[in-house]
Amino acid sequence: MVSNIKLRKVLNDLKRRPEDAAKDLKISVTKINNILSNKSKLDFKTISRAVKIWPINYGDFFSFYDDAKLGFKIMRHNESEKSKRIMKRGGKPYYLYKDTVMSKLSPFRPELITELEVVANDSPKNSKVRFNNGHFLHQFTYFIGPVNFYYIEKNRKKVAKMNTGDSMYISPYVCHSFTTRKNKKKLLGKILALTYSDKLDNETLNEITALGFNITKKYKINLKDHKTAFWSNIENFFKNSSITFKEFKRNTSIDLDKIKKSKKIPSEKIIKKISHNLKLNYRDLFPPNNTLEVKIQKYSNCKNWFYPSMKKKDYLFKELTNIPQLPFSRGYELTLLNEKKHKSFLDVPSHQYIYNLGTTKINFIINGKKGYLNPSDSIYIKPNNKHIFYKKGKLLILRLGGRISGDSLYQLSMISEKNLKKTIDDNRPWFNK
Repeated sequence: MVSNIKLRKVLNDLKRRPEDAAKDLKISVTKINNILSNKSKLDFKTISRAVKIWPINYGDFFSFYDDAKLGFKIMRHNESEKSKRIMKRGGKPYYLYKDTVMSKLSPFRPELITELEVVANDSPKNSKVRFNNGHFLHQFTYFIGPVNFYYIEKNRKKVAKMNTGDSMYISPYVCHSFTTRKNKKKLLGKILALTYSDKLDNETLNEITALGFNITKKYKINLKDHKTAFWSNIENFFKNSSITFKEFKRNTSIDLDKIKKSKKIPSEKIIKKISHNLKLNYRDLFPPNNTLEVKIQKYSNCKNWFYPSMKKKDYLFKELTNIPQLPFSRGYELTLLNEKKHKSFLDVPSHQYIYNLGTTKINFIINGKKGYLNPSDSIYIKPNNKHIFYKKGKLLILRLGGRISGDSLYQLSMISEKNLKKTIDDNRPWFNK
């Protein structure tokens, strides 16, 4: 959605007054002022001219369209049914896809997928199994019924026998597939395949695509193990600061070359000196390591707890597949234990995807607005929207931090509330004449 306010931001960032912009764009000052005061719409011809002559992109003029103005968005079961389509592999029906709730605001791209291929054995090399090429998005999967999950790890085909409640995570571009395991009840297995972007999203992809493979690969930190990751990360910061280990030794008397050759991580005292000398946050010196391409979580091994307490058991949380490398990606199975309305509100600083796994209708209140979810309905809830669920039932929840998490959250927290409001909706020039 084209945003007139975005034009003001572009002009402020480029230090252009309306008369400067009018001269650059070869349009009248009156037209520029009418756009800035919302009397006229910003047309695509003007945007194209601006992109051609200024160091900006088309995306700088467009805002997200809010399709969840109530704080949430629901997709009913019958809407999901209308979206169904059969995907063939090897000329035969392989998957039945159905959409579940998606929002323009959130990073979720979730599907309910029925596995149409039935296999009689659990061999990862079964000729009936059709592997995909992997995809750009992360994937959290919740299993329903007798499903075989196939994946390729370190060039080896593997299989995991999954059942209802089991879950898994796969990282981008892991080749994988799913089938139904032959069973006496002749049930077809299903999965809720919740794909999503995290910090490596489409905006980042635009940047690295423009930079190209040969430049982008030089960014990579070696995450092989804890020590290798630490030193690879440290060297990256030193390069960025144009400071050598020798210069650091001259200033601090600390010989980092010697410590590195000993294959040790420096003491906390030395790490604090590095942090102080390079003016970094202490935590930034410790990257993740032992990154996982695939993580399988069996239902029987899931951690669980009552919420809000052991005495007041309104919810039972069961933690599904989560990995430390994605700290704001959290998957849960939530059992609702209270038939009546209660006061155990949830206030979550994340985007939430929620699917009604049960066979009964459940009720909710979100920011004072009442609603319900029938079986197989799904709902997206915006971050920081106070809500409760009641009526006994079971929900699948995936929470994602989106863009406002990690370093983005820390930087946002540095801005005062007054200036944060200006950041979001200010339409004034950067100075007063």
